[in-house]
Amino acid sequence: MNNEERKLFWETLCSLDGEDIEDDFQQIKTKILYPKFLYRYRPISDNNIDALKNNKLYFSRSSYYDDPFDTYLHIDYKNIYQQLINTEDRKKSAVEMFRQICLEKGMDKKVIENLIKEINSTSTEQLFNVLVSFMKNEIQPIIRNTSMSICFSESGLNETMWLKYANQYKGFCLMYSLDDDEKFLCGKQEKCKYCGVHLYGTPLYPMYYSEIRYDATKYAYNLTHEYFLRNIYPDMSEKEILSRLEPCIWEKEKVTLIKSKCHEYDAEWRMILSRQMKEPVMREWIPYGVILGLKIGDNERSIVIDSAKHAGIKHIFQSVINNNGGLDMIEITEEINNA
Repeated sequence: MNNEERKLFWETLCSLDGEDIEDDFQQIKTKILYPKFLYRYRPISDNNIDALKNNKLYFSRSSYYDDPFDTYLHIDYKNIYQQLINTEDRKKSAVEMFRQICLEKGMDKKVIENLIKEINSTSTEQLFNVLVSFMKNEIQPIIRNTSMSICFSESGLNETMWLKYANQYKGFCLMYSLDDDEKFLCGKQEKCKYCGVHLYGTPLYPMYYSEIRYDATKYAYNLTHEYFLRNIYPDMSEKEILSRLEPCIWEKEKVTLIKSKCHEYDAEWRMILSRQMKEPVMREWIPYGVILGLKIGDNERSIVIDSAKHAGIKHIFQSVINNNGGLDMIEITEEINNA
């Protein structure tokens, strides 16, 4: 997908109201042009070789990625400040409500009055600074640490990706077919019966690239509200908590699936974890093939080839520089099998 096609997907995602999730999914699917293959660039390491050998794809937290703006909540703080000013005239009634809640919870009256005294002496500017600090230091890390995904590229001959993610051509690139359902191992084994990955799904979406930031202020407010509800009322049921929050369906996907234009070369696709699960979380998927880097060492080359054979990978390619001076690849499976 080019970025104009990705933009259509993004605009559709942003238009969804979340009232009918199944219908929302259908709308999204009509805007996604799935490629035949997806690619995953890897440096040589014990973990990556083990994952190759056992057909495992591990989900990573957004906070693990090298981009500090990945799954970042862009918040309109000017808007928040204005809202605080606008609510000054309602402060008295809000304080009274706070007093009643504390009394119902059995808090000591002296403690309540001291808290109210502190609230009344707090200026709008001070409250604003506390809220901004809280959103940056508490809410922002929560969303980055709870959003998990697996990243792919639409291209296996991306020079920048080879340099950045495959140790300057010394690694390898896994090639996954989206047309071969037999290669998806998840959900087909007895151990999958109660697996969250199988039960809740791991949808695959294209990334959208734009210089216009997605305004996540509403989402940040909602996360802040949820945080306080869970910590102030630890006995409150999940249903009651959700009833007090403003619906923010698809917000997590929106903050995850947009990046700055400078990353457009990635041609990225992202498999998202639908629910929080105990780590490590992974999918099992047999690659269609593996591409060896231009500068992979002889020993590493043998390790990757042996691991690929062990995994049941049928196609092995060597990346080369073609006669036009461009990056290319040739299949060497038969050559290896006859060696």
